Amino acid sequence: MQSKKRKLKTEEIGITALYNRLSRDDGTESESNSIANQNKLLSQKAKELGLTNTRFYVDDGYTGTNFNRPSFQQMIEDIEMGYVTTVMVKDLSRLGRDYVSVGNYTDSYFPDHNVRFIAVNDGIDSDEGESEIAPFKNILNEMYARDISKKVRSSHRLRGNAGEPLSQPPYGYMKSPENKKKWIIDPKPAAIVKRIFKMCVEGNGNETIARTLQEEKILNPMAYWQNNGLGRGGKKTQPNPYRWCKTTIQKILAQQEYCGDIINFKTYSKNFKNKTRLENPKDNWVIFKDVHEPIIDRATFEQVQRLTAKTKRRAPKPHNAPKSIFSDLIYCGDCHSKMRHHTNTINKDIHFFVCANNTVDYRGTCKSRHYVRADSVEQVVMLELRRMADFLRTDEDAFADLLAQKTNKELLKEQKQAEADLQKAVVRNDTVSKLYEKLYEDNATGKVSDEWFMQLSHKYEMERLELKTKMTDLRKKLADMGSRQQERDNFIHAIRRFMEMDRLTAPLLRELIDHIDVYETEGVGKSRTQRIVIYYRFVGYIELPDNYFRRNYKADTRKGVAVEYIPTISA
Repeated sequence: MQSKKRKLKTEEIGITALYNRLSRDDGTESESNSIANQNKLLSQKAKELGLTNTRFYVDDGYTGTNFNRPSFQQMIEDIEMGYVTTVMVKDLSRLGRDYVSVGNYTDSYFPDHNVRFIAVNDGIDSDEGESEIAPFKNILNEMYARDISKKVRSSHRLRGNAGEPLSQPPYGYMKSPENKKKWIIDPKPAAIVKRIFKMCVEGNGNETIARTLQEEKILNPMAYWQNNGLGRGGKKTQPNPYRWCKTTIQKILAQQEYCGDIINFKTYSKNFKNKTRLENPKDNWVIFKDVHEPIIDRATFEQVQRLTAKTKRRAPKPHNAPKSIFSDLIYCGDCHSKMRHHTNTINKDIHFFVCANNTVDYRGTCKSRHYVRADSVEQVVMLELRRMADFLRTDEDAFADLLAQKTNKELLKEQKQAEADLQKAVVRNDTVSKLYEKLYEDNATGKVSDEWFMQLSHKYEMERLELKTKMTDLRKKLADMGSRQQERDNFIHAIRRFMEMDRLTAPLLRELIDHIDVYETEGVGKSRTQRIVIYYRFVGYIELPDNYFRRNYKADTRKGVAVEYIPTISA
């Protein structure tokens, strides 16, 4: 799981997560399972157990077989960050109704993250040992979900066969305020839909249409829905709400619903656990014609289908088609986007990279394409590695010292500080543990009141958890520092293997190189230059001493492109 690390706050440590979930699938149980009742029950139980630092995580309207719930995922993220130490639910079904997934969380994930798990009504508390009844409860919860799914699918099928639309209205339509089962025309997007069809009939391609709409700053469908408060899934934030993709245009041009039809069962899911929608064969579609007001007349729609069918489509690359050995390694030096690998459509022997965020090809924000031939990059890398190999061959000790100098001074300083901080944390942790034990004894003998015990114990618990997190981070940091010498040795070993090879390979490149920055060409004619900077794994950019290899290198690529390599990054 990827997440942005927040700054650790004292109040965010040692959280007891009170997790509540309710969905329409809960049926008659909804009264007892209401969010309010769950909150009341969990709050009371947490108070009884002396768990004072509580936080509610609530998912209302999410089925138990779907674990991609916003609050549930937020709770998991907080667990990953070390904030949550206890998870409490009303019963196992609130956590979920998937036997395998729930079992994975309760039996593996929570214990691995030192998280106490409590299911109140099921009498489960991980601090009291494993529950023998939990697996059976999970199976029953899954059987319940399976039964509900059958009923929902049956109802879905009946509604779909009766002509009720099962999907959200497409761009250009909206639900009628008087009847949610009826679609009516949404004037502004409907006008855009008409224009898209008109432009297609006039001979404009999908890319041209998309570019025109973008240049005129017309909101794309997702941005339009979000701007009007209509939740349709997809990305919540869009870097450019005016960016239209040619695939969006293609989808609009193919939607028969614009003729006034309702088409049900265009997609399906394999089972109640797998929510992924799959394309249904057209033979399985159920079509109801002239249900709502059309945006596009049938003659125009059929004309567009004939035009798009005649459009030459690029054959998809076979799955085993060779990728460039530099794929995923080359980045734009200006906007830092990845550079995409392409093959010249006329001369298949020419391969090149361009910035994936450039304005020319992808309607992005980077003003230049940063075009570079793949064979030129290969020659530059070959020449640079030969330079490195020559240095290693000439003076191995000096080469090793150069690598070490990049990190050793700061590394030694960091290491000493980390070791000192770790020792302080260990000593303080032992002290806090003893203070906690003494406090517990004093409370048991009546020397300390329950109220004072609760306050101090919470304080000590916070500090212990904070120290635990700190010690874990410091030990990891020291371990990483200890592995750097091995990484340097691995780097030198990889350079030696390069000496024995007559060509570059993808595995070797990924062992040696972190990434390559390519900048836009400068100058004209024979004065044109292009800066290419190679950053190596672990060591970053390496600039060799001035007394070594000051000469420039020249080579002809196998495709006839002359390369003069100047070993410097100075602008």
